Amino acid sequence: MTKEAALYNFWSSFALPAYEENSVFGLETPPDYPYITYEICTDSFDNTVSLTGSLWYRSTSWNAANAKKREISEFIGMGGLTAPIDGGQIWIRRGSPFAQNMGDDTDDMIKRVLLNIQVEFFTEN
Repeated sequence: MTKEAALYNFWSSFALPAYEENSVFGLETPPDYPYITYEICTDSFDNTVSLTGSLWYRSTSWNAANAKKREISEFIGMGGLTAPIDGGQIWIRRGSPFAQNMGDDTDDMIKRVLLNIQVEFFTEN
């Protein structure tokens, strides 16, 4: 599995559609809420990469977005998680701060949670 596919599989593990952040905003018809957008940035052994993902909900309440944030935090756990990739493995940990609630200037119903993760790619290339 490629590094990019491993990141997609991680973000797709939470029962919401997941889109690489540069692809969703180019869609003629935006996806229905809720969904996840995420960054792709890769590296090789002995380098930690800081990445973000965003939960996007449209609601009057933060309850669903905060529940999904807690689900993702628990899934990663204190020590992080690993997954096999071509030529090695990937290690995903919570970044600091892990989560930040944000709004959207164009629509006060949009609830966005910005998630920070730390990723190490244990590969030669």
